[in-house]
Amino acid sequence: MKRIFLLCFLTLFIYKSNSQELPSKKEIINVMKSVNNYWISQNPVPGNNQWARAAYFTGNLDFYKIYPKKSYIDYAKLWATNNNWALNGGNSTRNADNQTCGQVYIDLYNLDSIKDNTKISSIKASIDNMVKSQKSDDWWWVDALYMSMPVFARLGAIYNDASYFDKMYQLYTNPKVTRGLYNTTENLWYRDESYKPPYLTPNGQDSYWARGNGWAFAAHARILQQLPESNVNRNEYIETFRAMAEALKNRQQTNGFWYVSLDDSTDYPGPETSGTSFFTYGLAWGINNGILDSTTYYPVVARAWNALVSTSVKSSGFLGYVQGVGSSPASSQPVTSSSTADFGVGAFLLAGSEVVKLAIGEMPVPVDFNVNSVKAINKSRINVSFNKKIDKTTALNKDNYIITNDIVVNEIAVDSNDSIVILSVSDMIPGVYSIEVKSVLSSDGGLIEEGENKKFIFTGIAGITASGFESGTSNTPDKTMDFDLNTRWSADGTGQWILYDLGELKLVHSVEMAFYNGTSRLMYFSMSLSEDGEIFTEVYNGSSSGKTVELEMFDFDDLKARYVKVIGYGNSQSTWNSITETRINYSDISSSINLLNDDDKLNFYPQPFTGTEITLSKIQNENSEWRILDISGKIIYSGILNQGSKNIILNKPLQSGSYILSLKNNVSKNLLLIAK
Repeated sequence: MKRIFLLCFLTLFIYKSNSQELPSKKEIINVMKSVNNYWISQNPVPGNNQWARAAYFTGNLDFYKIYPKKSYIDYAKLWATNNNWALNGGNSTRNADNQTCGQVYIDLYNLDSIKDNTKISSIKASIDNMVKSQKSDDWWWVDALYMSMPVFARLGAIYNDASYFDKMYQLYTNPKVTRGLYNTTENLWYRDESYKPPYLTPNGQDSYWARGNGWAFAAHARILQQLPESNVNRNEYIETFRAMAEALKNRQQTNGFWYVSLDDSTDYPGPETSGTSFFTYGLAWGINNGILDSTTYYPVVARAWNALVSTSVKSSGFLGYVQGVGSSPASSQPVTSSSTADFGVGAFLLAGSEVVKLAIGEMPVPVDFNVNSVKAINKSRINVSFNKKIDKTTALNKDNYIITNDIVVNEIAVDSNDSIVILSVSDMIPGVYSIEVKSVLSSDGGLIEEGENKKFIFTGIAGITASGFESGTSNTPDKTMDFDLNTRWSADGTGQWILYDLGELKLVHSVEMAFYNGTSRLMYFSMSLSEDGEIFTEVYNGSSSGKTVELEMFDFDDLKARYVKVIGYGNSQSTWNSITETRINYSDISSSINLLNDDDKLNFYPQPFTGTEITLSKIQNENSEWRILDISGKIIYSGILNQGSKNIILNKPLQSGSYILSLKNNVSKNLLLIAK
């Protein structure tokens, strides 16, 4: 088995998860930008108007209010417009979940300099119907408090109409008192009546679901922002909020998180992002507004925020450890570093929008000059597209572009439209990269926004096509080579295919694939190779293991090919074909692997590598630092190759797999190393 190595070095946000001090405002904003930018980049079509996506936009807009980056509000406006400023279920709906979108519609309306009442006419009609009704038992589950209460409060504030506040209190009292979902002894909420005693956790404790309490706690913070000081029920909301804060403080884990089961740390233990984010949001808001004591609660907030950033946020901006849709600690388990959801991103942005107010340093200000996109055209060319015409003097300065994985910018040119920079770089190997652009000016003198890295991908593949994909989604063929196991290509029906074009003839060794829901079902498929795209040779016909979401190896005899075709025949549960990632392991049709710098070729043997001695084809003219790294970028071995030598000796053989041999002297050299 042989693989081509993927090496990914990205900027990391490094925090001490147990720290009781917050990072600077700039650092907080940068990590929030990273998370929000990643979400938007993965979801260019902003989605439906249902509660989960609407909850994301509540966080997106709160972030915009403290960091008014135009692209964030434009994204929210696109979402609202695409959904016609309407409600799932229509204007007559009384379901709180269907009303969540109203928070965003109203916030967008309030941010407009010229008010357009049609933007809030649907949500107003829905809420007005409830205000006029005698019915007040609609909210039977605790999530409803977050979904709908802030809508009532916002409309009451806009129209200075206490009837909205009064009806909100009636609806709130039903789950709190009549249904008994709020335990006045523990100051926590049951998710709904089915989770009240005698229902208990496996360890015999009452079941207080973290995100359920997060919805309730955040709801109190959001309505108190709108509720007049004179409102007769305001003190009750504040008292409940303070009592919950005390209960939550006492249940924070030593690592800074709250686990999914607040009173039973053995009931699906481990980090969980959404509940922790909502609690962090509420606690920080309480401090910022004088409702909670800073001395008591600041360390709680700092520990929680630092835990979220150090554990939940990946270097790409992906937010993990988010428990999926559910109603209890047992829902959507297991919760892992790859578990994410729109409402979790929204909760994280809500938390950051309040936490940043507690941090030291100067508040960053967004600018309207930024990088729109970055695209790897081939292994040695990158196009950087700006949203404005550029100042050529600063744009042509090679020092203003920093690319991960030691990629060197050799030459720069400007496209004819003066808003695209073409970078000629040292050769890249397939993987995920990021680029930081700094000190570049627009033609009108604007300075590029600082601290914003753009991720881009070099696949090493000339093209990817497919017979089709899931309509109305982003589950397109390119997602199988975006180096992200959280995205996928999906197509329904026997015979759906995906085709990879390598651009030219290669010696193909094997193919690795990962499959959507790969731990719970088999995917049935065949694989064929072709030199010309017309005549294909089948090299595999079978199924996935059904046991893993990681890349699975499908090995076969080496074969010359330009095209690799995978034909799907459904899975063990349905007729869907869904691939999350593909790696095609190939080499040039030659006897050795060449150094990526064409002007200074270097080979080594044996290749594939066995044993403990690597022999280079050239004696080194100076001392060179050498390193062998694994697929995660971890250094396995390192040392110094002395001048006049060409032999690297390892302590013991490498395990089978993919590695990179890195040589560094005056020029960095990277060689692909396949161990067998």
